[in-house]
Amino acid sequence: MSLSPKALVYIIIPVHNRKQTTLACLEGLSQQGILTQYGVVVVDDGSTDGTAIAIASCYPEVVVLQGDGNLWWTGAIRKGMEYAIGQGAEFLIWLNDDCYPQPGAIQTLIEKCKIDPKVIAGGQSLDPETDRPSYGGIVCKGVQITHIHAAKGTVLECDGLAGNFVCIPKRVVESIGYPKAQQCPHYYGDVVYTHQAKRKGYKLLIFGDAIALCKDDHPPISWMGGDRSPIDIWQERFSIKSPHYWKAHLNYYREMMGIIGIGFYIYQLLLKFLIISIVIFLIPKNQRIRLKQLMRLQRTELRN
Repeated sequence: MSLSPKALVYIIIPVHNRKQTTLACLEGLSQQGILTQYGVVVVDDGSTDGTAIAIASCYPEVVVLQGDGNLWWTGAIRKGMEYAIGQGAEFLIWLNDDCYPQPGAIQTLIEKCKIDPKVIAGGQSLDPETDRPSYGGIVCKGVQITHIHAAKGTVLECDGLAGNFVCIPKRVVESIGYPKAQQCPHYYGDVVYTHQAKRKGYKLLIFGDAIALCKDDHPPISWMGGDRSPIDIWQERFSIKSPHYWKAHLNYYREMMGIIGIGFYIYQLLLKFLIISIVIFLIPKNQRIRLKQLMRLQRTELRN
């Protein structure tokens, strides 16, 4: 018995305590007819704000899988992938709930993967307020890692894809298994997994015509400013929810650079901590804040 078109594609949305954001994402999909066209799975990792109840009430066609709060992004994505493949899915869409695919974008990624069985297709995210690129992919040359973005009408190949909006064929799972949450529980699980697929012969492509609106909510952290002590900044390295979590960072550099990446990570970690400590102890707080403001102003002028 052949599966329906809806069963062949599943959209997987990991969420945690962002009910209004999650509902806005689902409403955007609903307005495009996506909820009836494809399978949609929300993995609710222990939300306490009524997310699951609200989804069941407003969008009963959406499947909600429950977590206990310890899945984080990678574990939630894996849980959704396992469910979807168990239902017969041939294509899996990773979608963050603060990411809003524009009309036709999801279909574009699916079609690109259907045309070439060795493609993992990523959409290009744009900041909804500025229309500037937010999330796309990365390329790695030696110890230099650069974020890249595809302009409209272009296609870029990269070494790792941001997981905000990506289409992954089931055959990738058959080749390399599921994302390993123990390596990168939250951050970098997307880049590490897609890079592992690239090493198995898959092409990672960003399609500039597959647009999603997604604000970059992880701007670079300046070591110049803020009220935090070196201890506070160091403790970030031991928090799973931090983009600086040591385990994810270490596995990220190891995956992208090999054995050199481990040494580079340790060197970078110690150097940054030394600089942070010196700056915070030697430069008065008001001067640090002023320096931070000047640096932000410089970045804004360069962008414009």
